[in-house]
Amino acid sequence: MRMRFATSVLAMAVLGVSMPIGASFGQQGDAASNSPSEALKAFIRSYLKLGPGVPQETMRITVVSVKTEAEAGEELVVYVSGRGWCGVTGGCNMLIVEPFQSSFKVIGDVTIVQLPIYLLPSMKYGHPDIEVYVAGTGDPGYKAVLSFDGKNYPENPSMPPARHVKDIKGREIITTTKNSVPLYE
Repeated sequence: MRMRFATSVLAMAVLGVSMPIGASFGQQGDAASNSPSEALKAFIRSYLKLGPGVPQETMRITVVSVKTEAEAGEELVVYVSGRGWCGVTGGCNMLIVEPFQSSFKVIGDVTIVQLPIYLLPSMKYGHPDIEVYVAGTGDPGYKAVLSFDGKNYPENPSMPPARHVKDIKGREIITTTKNSVPLYE
């Protein structure tokens, strides 16, 4: 356990992922607790490839590091907000990325995500289940669970394999965009 912690902290230092002072690896914080590294921001900018008419100045991200049992030891939940990435009623995009070699890889690119985002105690294939709120489809809204399938998380929380659930107790990891940071500076 001590060796895994040391390896995780070293990997975070190399990748430039910050961790709040006093928090141990594996204790997930709220959006205010993690500041994205320039390497992560550059990766996300490259991955998203802004289309025409999407203003850079509105692009913001909120990032939280969460523990996994997978080889990487962590994944980053990234809530992308701003004009062009959020629907009027449907929600915004959420990326789930993990460290990969000297960069990152996307293991989840989820649309129509409403806040708050919850981390569940259950895991699939070494990755935590994530619960999001789905609304804007004419119904009063509901919670959906996104489970890792061995390769990716589901793309759309309103369709299978995402599961409509009630009364699951998760821990809020992103509740607001108040502490988001500009993607382009």
